[in-house]
Amino acid sequence: MARRLVVGALVVSLVLGSMRVADAASHLPPAGPPAPLSRIPADVAAPPRVSADAAVLIDYATGRILWAKDAMSPRAPASTTKMMTALVALEQGNLESIVTVSPSAAATPGSSAHLRVGERYTLSALLHGLLLRSGNDAAVAIAQHIAGSVPAFAVLMNERARALGLVSTNFVNPHGLTESFHFSSAYDLALIARAALGIPTFAAIVDSPTGIMQGEDAHLRIIRKELANTNRLLVQYDWVDGVKTGTTNAAGSCLVASGTLGGMKLIAVVLHSDDRWADSLRLLQWGFSHFSDFPPYRAGTLLRTVTIAKTDETLPVVTASPLAVPLALDEWYRARTAVRIDALKAPISRGTVVGDVAIRLNGQVLAEVPLVAGRTVRAQPWWIRSWWWVARRI
Repeated sequence: MARRLVVGALVVSLVLGSMRVADAASHLPPAGPPAPLSRIPADVAAPPRVSADAAVLIDYATGRILWAKDAMSPRAPASTTKMMTALVALEQGNLESIVTVSPSAAATPGSSAHLRVGERYTLSALLHGLLLRSGNDAAVAIAQHIAGSVPAFAVLMNERARALGLVSTNFVNPHGLTESFHFSSAYDLALIARAALGIPTFAAIVDSPTGIMQGEDAHLRIIRKELANTNRLLVQYDWVDGVKTGTTNAAGSCLVASGTLGGMKLIAVVLHSDDRWADSLRLLQWGFSHFSDFPPYRAGTLLRTVTIAKTDETLPVVTASPLAVPLALDEWYRARTAVRIDALKAPISRGTVVGDVAIRLNGQVLAEVPLVAGRTVRAQPWWIRSWWWVARRI
């Protein structure tokens, strides 16, 4: 009997040793926070001072608020409204569909893409006129195309706002001209920008200093209009990549700006500002100089290697998606990663969710992603399982 057990053990050892283990990328967190980015000037070390009546700075990846000033109060949003117009259009429309400019769209007052009655453009072309030139006429043309009328489109805008969890926002029109009950907050606008920037088409348009809007007139002649982005920070700083300006008497000068440095993307919103360019720049620079990503983990980061019950098999457990939270210097030393792995038994397919990892600060979960199996572990043959059962009882 003992001899058969020894032979069985040798067979099991050979079988297990011959199985391939897929490589899992391992990116260990740095020992401490990296130094502030060298491209940020030293004079932003103090907390930011902005002239805007309301402002907020958030992290794009997690939505975490990094700094705020009266950020939840409802205010006139002006043309920053057009971020939601674009978001709804991109989610519900077809970029290649043809939009015919109506008399009411062409007659819309304020900033204009200079549309004329009967002109025909693709929805994609009108989005460029909306987001680069800030055309109110383009906003109405898009709204009528998507929903049939401006009031019907406003319903879609408000439905999307509720889906995003916005509590200080209500839209009446797609362009942002001042109307009663048309309002948003700095924080809500940051969340709209965050959602819209997740759509590659939107992100590409708002990152473009210039663009072309091409269509045809009522006589089928080609129209080609050159557009300049109203966000002048795009041409002054190569790390700025969006988003939208806005100006009315009620709203004052407004700007939603985004920037990306060192793999971290931030969104700044300033409303009713004396100098929206300086305010936005100061917020973004302050954020990049004071915060850095913790840990960070890339998708596929190896966090644990666990042994599967009743086998000699080991399973690499990796992150399903990137995980990083912007933390200030003092927060780095108080933040913790909490790993939870389920009780596992074969078979397990590669990519199966087996647990989660969370970043905690002061008892609060700041971010969390699933953990998945880094390779496939097949069920053991019955005779190997039987050997394990016998071995545990010797």
